[in-house]
Amino acid sequence: MKLKHRLALYSVLIFSVITLLISIAIYFSYYVQMEKSHRHALESKSLLAAIYYLERDELTSPEHENIQRQLQKTISRRDIVVFDSLNRKTAGDMASISDISHNFINEARSDKKASFNTKYFFYNGIYYSDNEGDFVIVTRESKNNFNSQMQSLLQILVISFLVGLLIIYFFSRYLGYIAYKPIIDVINQIKDRDSKNFDKPIELDRSYSEIQDLVNTYNLFVDRISQTFNVQKNFIDYVSHELRTPITALLGTLEVTNYKGRSKEEYEEVVNQLKQYTNDLEETLEHMMLLSGAKTSFEFSRLRIDEIIWQVIENAFLYYEANVEVELKVEDTKLLEWQGNDKLLALAINNIVENAIKYSNNKPVKIIIHEIAGKLQVIVKDKGIGITGDDLKKVKQNFYRGKNTGKYSGKGIGLSMANIILNLHKIELEIQSQPTGTEVKLNF
Repeated sequence: MKLKHRLALYSVLIFSVITLLISIAIYFSYYVQMEKSHRHALESKSLLAAIYYLERDELTSPEHENIQRQLQKTISRRDIVVFDSLNRKTAGDMASISDISHNFINEARSDKKASFNTKYFFYNGIYYSDNEGDFVIVTRESKNNFNSQMQSLLQILVISFLVGLLIIYFFSRYLGYIAYKPIIDVINQIKDRDSKNFDKPIELDRSYSEIQDLVNTYNLFVDRISQTFNVQKNFIDYVSHELRTPITALLGTLEVTNYKGRSKEEYEEVVNQLKQYTNDLEETLEHMMLLSGAKTSFEFSRLRIDEIIWQVIENAFLYYEANVEVELKVEDTKLLEWQGNDKLLALAINNIVENAIKYSNNKPVKIIIHEIAGKLQVIVKDKGIGITGDDLKKVKQNFYRGKNTGKYSGKGIGLSMANIILNLHKIELEIQSQPTGTEVKLNF
């Protein structure tokens, strides 16, 4: 059964029980109140009848006539009977007194008043002491009007109950539709997902907190799965992209070596060459695992950022004869200490500096190491070709190269690798660029 139908049925069931209990309470409360009201009115009529029948000798004719008129307006003498002290009928025109028992008369005499009901009448009795003796006056009133009122109330309650059920049912269906709509939207969006857009997050225009929590959890789950797939895909891409050159070199060297006989010295030279290819292959594999995300656990220790930068500058001078200017403005030397892996950080900073040298055609590069807002910041400035606005958004992606880098060699993995390493070390990489140069900031 669908949730919206279940909500409708639950609402109808709860409403039925509550409304039924309230209707029963209203009916019986009204019944008791009306019965009490009729008894009280009948008691007044009994007193009026007592005065009419027993005080005639003490009232003047006008007074007695006035009591008679009041009595005629309120009750018929056929509904009145007067009993003496011996429980004998002495007055009143009530024809049938079979419903009035001696116990009732005695109860009225002892308690001063009493009442009871039959199927068709309300009965009331009062004790009245007169100079002629002690009497019990009993009056009755038909229950036709009372029963008619109670029947009308019952009909109103039943109709209200049934109409209320219908209203609650359709209203619950509508509420169920509103409550279920976000779930339907989620289901429909999931059905539209395929291998190309499965990682697209689910978006709801209108929802409530529970469903939004579910959507957020689903999006987080899908994002993690997407990251896992990307790790696998990237690793395969890197394998095909990076390993082809060293493997080809290995196979070519082995094939040439095997083609003709060589001296011991030549074999040693080939072995050393193969060993270098193997080292290059191992290093490439390490880089690929890092880029693909397959390797994220490294040994970290306390190190000095300025020492790593000086090492990178020394290598740049040896390999490229680069002109690198360093500006060190750090008063608190503790800021230069950082928890990390020296080889990885050297690789990341070296990639950034090499890019600055390469894309500026070996123009002077400036490195600023300074303190800002109590934190360390390293800035690498060059006067190269710069990065366009569109490329700046994608330049950290694997294998991405800017549109203006066609005449420069490269594979598009240096900056992406640096970004991954810096993220592992909780260092923010910020890039700003103009047509006249690029500025890379490392925020520790």
